[in-house]
Amino acid sequence: MGFDLILLDLDGTLVDSEAILVKMVTDTLVASGHPSGDRGAIAASIGLPLEEVFRRVLPAASRDRLAALCAAYRAAADAPEFVRQFRLYPGVQRTLNQVRDTGARLAITTSKGRSTTLDILRHCAIDGLIDEVFGGDCVRRGKPHPEMVHRARERFGTACERTVLVGDTSFDMEMGQAAGVATCGVTYGMHAPEVLRALRPTYLIDRFECLREVVQPG
Repeated sequence: MGFDLILLDLDGTLVDSEAILVKMVTDTLVASGHPSGDRGAIAASIGLPLEEVFRRVLPAASRDRLAALCAAYRAAADAPEFVRQFRLYPGVQRTLNQVRDTGARLAITTSKGRSTTLDILRHCAIDGLIDEVFGGDCVRRGKPHPEMVHRARERFGTACERTVLVGDTSFDMEMGQAAGVATCGVTYGMHAPEVLRALRPTYLIDRFECLREVVQPG
């Protein structure tokens, strides 16, 4: 079985960004007068909508306080020096080229804002390989809700059985499963392999290069 639409998470799937994002969250907290929070817990929440990441660190914070933290984070994320920190995992660019050669369409499904995501894709020189970007600001309900996948499928007119979602977190797997599409977990990202394995994704790969065989077996 092959796939016509490949939905790709960004952080922890295409780019090695855990340390970058955890530092951004802790820096935002400290700059706003809060404790820095537990780094491991923050890392485990990366991939959720940004407001939820801060809510998990500060469960008693008001909605206004969370909104202010998100605004401060996003302002910093728009800076060129933030974008310049991102690096692709090994083999990502080559594999995306190979997948494109099968005729499949590629779309990003990320909790990041669309504009910041586009900046990162351009910095990493893969923007020309991506057909569309669905950011957290493109939907009303973020991961693990399936709205982002539904939007992507509608955009390309692709059936569930011809769509696969690729990601490194349980939130990605849950989103894909709720949307009724195939899921492919990558074990090198932010959530441990056993966490992904427990969710029984359709595929589980240890290297991004293995995606080529998922998209077009044999």
